[in-house]
Amino acid sequence: MYPKILLLSSVALLLLAGCGSKQYYTPEKTYEASSLSGAEVISFTRDSATLSSGVTLTPTKALTLNLEKGYYFINSSVGGSIVANKKGDCQIIQKNGSSKKIKLPRALVAGTVIDNQLIYLLQNNHFGIYDLAKNSVVYNNKAEKALSIDTRIANPLQVDNLVVIPTLNGKLVILDLATFKISKEIYVSTESTLNNVIFLKRLNNTLVSATPHKVISVSNQGKREFKSAISEVLINDKSIFVFSKDGQISQLDESLKVKNQKKFKFAHFSLATMDNNKIYALDKQGYLIVTNKALTKDKIYSFPEVEDYSFASAGKIYYNGNVIDLSKLNYE
Repeated sequence: MYPKILLLSSVALLLLAGCGSKQYYTPEKTYEASSLSGAEVISFTRDSATLSSGVTLTPTKALTLNLEKGYYFINSSVGGSIVANKKGDCQIIQKNGSSKKIKLPRALVAGTVIDNQLIYLLQNNHFGIYDLAKNSVVYNNKAEKALSIDTRIANPLQVDNLVVIPTLNGKLVILDLATFKISKEIYVSTESTLNNVIFLKRLNNTLVSATPHKVISVSNQGKREFKSAISEVLINDKSIFVFSKDGQISQLDESLKVKNQKKFKFAHFSLATMDNNKIYALDKQGYLIVTNKALTKDKIYSFPEVEDYSFASAGKIYYNGNVIDLSKLNYE
């Protein structure tokens, strides 16, 4: 019995030592700023959040969709808004308010409507195309099963007559929409856990994608990589901004070459957004870093600690029932 007790005690001491050694971001100077009370974020995806009030937030606006119980928002495009539940039920809500219900084999985790077709990614890493006019699946395929995933799952992206489907195991599948043939497959990263694609956007003629382990860019000049433990990625018309788990913010060009970097020691970013030519990064302790795009000027504001989901929408940050108006904050 004694050896077992000794072993358990040793493990407990190691765990306590690990917890005690965790270090936090402590800025030298902070500024006070007010926030408003609002509804809490009860769920979120890569491109949306649902508030306890029933309002759905996207990065650019708030929507009142009157979601049925158990449904969550997936994505919105020209073809309509996609909502789904964990049973495989899905609805496509048109701009005129009408909706179409469909049934999929598993829960939908990402999707985009393109020309009356739902490009889907399911919870079991199966992907395909559901024809909304024919009311049936017209293409289905599968990638290797993922053991664990980051909840910020990227949605499929149309590039001309192709669609790029991000999988849960770190791969991009490029599918021809006319022939339903795979034209190319690209691995973003090959880690065994938390390796799903969390970011997928187009910067001019360059495809930019990321998992929690790596950022890649793909263009006519080939594939480039930027390795880091990644919290978030932002993009504008000229630069890519990578927020690393060690508190570093990197400004990259299309080829992923570093233009500027700034490290906020021990910062743990729970959210990052860009608005009015300013970058905002929210540390889990409640410090909001406001900086210019060149990362040469910054100002730190103090808010309550982040205890739950957070989301940025239309110049505001929502978390813990608080709403922060970003237009009132500056880096000077």
